[in-house]
Amino acid sequence: MMASGHDLISSTKARLRTILVLLLVGAAVPAAGPAYAGGGASAAAAVGSAGLQSCSATAGKVLYDCVAGVLDRMSGTLNKWDPPEARSALQTAASQLRAASNKAQALSAISQCRSVFASLVKQATAGHGSGLSAIVGVLTKAAQLIQSKG
Repeated sequence: MMASGHDLISSTKARLRTILVLLLVGAAVPAAGPAYAGGGASAAAAVGSAGLQSCSATAGKVLYDCVAGVLDRMSGTLNKWDPPEARSALQTAASQLRAASNKAQALSAISQCRSVFASLVKQATAGHGSGLSAIVGVLTKAAQLIQSKG
């Protein structure tokens, strides 16, 4: 039995609507993906952890400069989905570390940066702050390193 012209048009409309919905959903998921996955924050934390390993062989002003370089690399790893305050806090801490002439100044720079990230973690919706939390962990390691070798 042959479908009437009206049935054929209705069926085509339904298929087109289904395709449109699938295209819209498919386009929305990649756009939201990095933000929900922690985006560049997780990668920045990995960069930070690896970088701090290389800094552990240094002490004093050389250590502060090394950690500053790590924070700069972390800042550069963040993406457009990460909060702008994150990049700014890392850059400010790096600048303050380069200017630091003693352990207290270096620890203060790390502490201020860590405070910004702790606040960002609290603001993040459930499950979306893991990358930011990982950065807090890196900053904690940096403070411990400065405390022991600074």
